[in-house]
Amino acid sequence: MQYGVCDPEGALRKKQRKKMGETRIGSWHPLHLLIVLGVVLMLGACKPSLLEHPAQLVFKPLTFPFPQVEQVTLSNGLIVYLLEDHELPLLNLTAVIRTGSVYDPDDKAGLASLTGTVMRTGGTRFMTGDEINETLDYMAGVMETGIDSNAGRASLSVLKKDTDKGLEIFSDVVRNPVFSEEQVDLARKKQLERIKRSNDDPQEIAFRELRRGIFENDPRGRVPTLETIANITREDLVSFHGRYFHPDNTILGVAGDFKRDELIGKLEAIFKTWNPGEITPPPLGLPEEREAGIVCYAHKDLPQSTIAMGHLTIGTADPDFFPLTLLNFIAGAGGFKSRLMSEIRSDRGLAYSVGSIYSSEADYGIFAAYCFTKSDTTIESITLIKEILKRIKQEGISPEELEWAKSSIINNFIFEFTSSSQIVTRRVAIAYDKLPKDFLETYRERIMAVTVDDVNRAAADYLHPDRMVLVVVGNSDDFDGSLSQLGAVRIITLEETQ
Repeated sequence: MQYGVCDPEGALRKKQRKKMGETRIGSWHPLHLLIVLGVVLMLGACKPSLLEHPAQLVFKPLTFPFPQVEQVTLSNGLIVYLLEDHELPLLNLTAVIRTGSVYDPDDKAGLASLTGTVMRTGGTRFMTGDEINETLDYMAGVMETGIDSNAGRASLSVLKKDTDKGLEIFSDVVRNPVFSEEQVDLARKKQLERIKRSNDDPQEIAFRELRRGIFENDPRGRVPTLETIANITREDLVSFHGRYFHPDNTILGVAGDFKRDELIGKLEAIFKTWNPGEITPPPLGLPEEREAGIVCYAHKDLPQSTIAMGHLTIGTADPDFFPLTLLNFIAGAGGFKSRLMSEIRSDRGLAYSVGSIYSSEADYGIFAAYCFTKSDTTIESITLIKEILKRIKQEGISPEELEWAKSSIINNFIFEFTSSSQIVTRRVAIAYDKLPKDFLETYRERIMAVTVDDVNRAAADYLHPDRMVLVVVGNSDDFDGSLSQLGAVRIITLEETQ
C-alpha cells in the first residue's frame, strides 16, 4: 500500500478504458501481449543466442588503460606519486609510512595502534584536536591516521578551494603531533574496552587465534592485552612517532584537481622543514613455517562452531603469486561455484558460510579456509574441507574452472579502480612493497598467461592441509566427534587471551 500518492491522470485513463470496454491483463492489453510475443519469437528465430542461458553468453573482455601516475622526489627525500583528475573539484592525499605494530616492544603490544590513533585526535603544536575537527568539518574535509601490523597511514580529502589549508593540516598532523595526555588516556581506555569485548565474537576469536598460531613466537602474531596496553605511556607514543615518521621513510600519493607544477611547489614549501632521519628498525626476518599442524579449541557455549584453518605460503613478489591467486579463487574465494562452497554448502548443506582466503604481503602470505556450521557437523565439516583441499592438491583443477576464475578475476579487477584516488593508493602500495613498477599494468596479462599446469603445480607445492593450524570455537559437548581425532588439542582459555 502506498500513501500520499495522487494520480488524477491515471484515474482518468482508467475511466476512459472502462468506457471503451477494454479488457486488461495487469496493465497490458491482450493485443499488446500478442505483438510482444510475436517479436520475441521472431528475434529468437533470427538470433538463437537471445534465448541461451546467461552462463553460456560470451562477452568481449573489458579494457582499461591505466592512467599514467607520475613519480617525483622532493628535496627532503619524500617520494610523491601524482595523478591529475579534473573531473571533480577534490584533492586526495594518502601517505604510507614504513613502520607497524611488528615493532612494538613485547611488553607494550598495541603501542603502534595507539600512536596512529592519537596522532589524529591528540592535536599538534599549532592546533588542538578539537580545532582540527572544527576546521575540517567547516571545509567538509576528512583526515584519518592509523598504524596496522605492517604500515602507518595518513589520508586527507578536501575540496580544491581548501587545498592550502588541507595541506597545512595534513603536514601538521603527520609531522607535529603532541599526543595530549587527555587523548592518550581516552584512546587507552577505548582499547582496553575493545580487548574486554574481543571474546564476544566467535569469528574474531577464531581468526585472532589462527594468526597467533601461524605466527607463534613471531611479532606478527602478537596481540595487545590488558596488561600491555596499561604499560603504554604518552612518552612511548612520542618516541615511536619520532623514530619512524620521516620523509625518507614515507611515500605520498596525491590525486585530484590540481596543476602539477603548482602542487609540487606547495608540497616543497609545506614539507621543507621536515628533515630526513636515520631509521634503524629492528631486524625482522621471514616467519617460520610449521612442519606439522596443530589443533586449537576455544570453548564458547553456542549452537554453532566457527572454524578457521591456515598456514604460511608465498608472497606477492613470488612469480607463483598469480597461479596461487587463481587456485584460491577456485578452491573457495570464488563464491558459489568454488569447490568448498559448492560441495559443503550447496551440495551437503553443512554450512551457511564457507570459503578460502589468500592474503599476501610482499615476501610471505597466508592461505586459510573457514567454515561456520552447526555444532553437530563440526568434525564432518573440518574433515571435508581438508579432503577437498587434498583432492585439489593431488588431482588438480579443470580447464573450465581456470577459465571461469580468470574471467571473474580480470573483470572484477577493473572495478577496483573507479577513481583516481584508488589508482594512486594502489600505486603507493606497489612502491611500498617494492614490487615491479608495472605490476598493475601487467596484472591481467599475467593472470591470463597462467595455465592449468601452473595452477596444479602451485596446488602441489603450496597447499598443505596437514600442516594447517586449526582453530575451532564452539561447544565440544555437542560436536559430532572428538577434536582429538584430528590431532593433539591445545586448549585456549579465553580469559587468559586478554
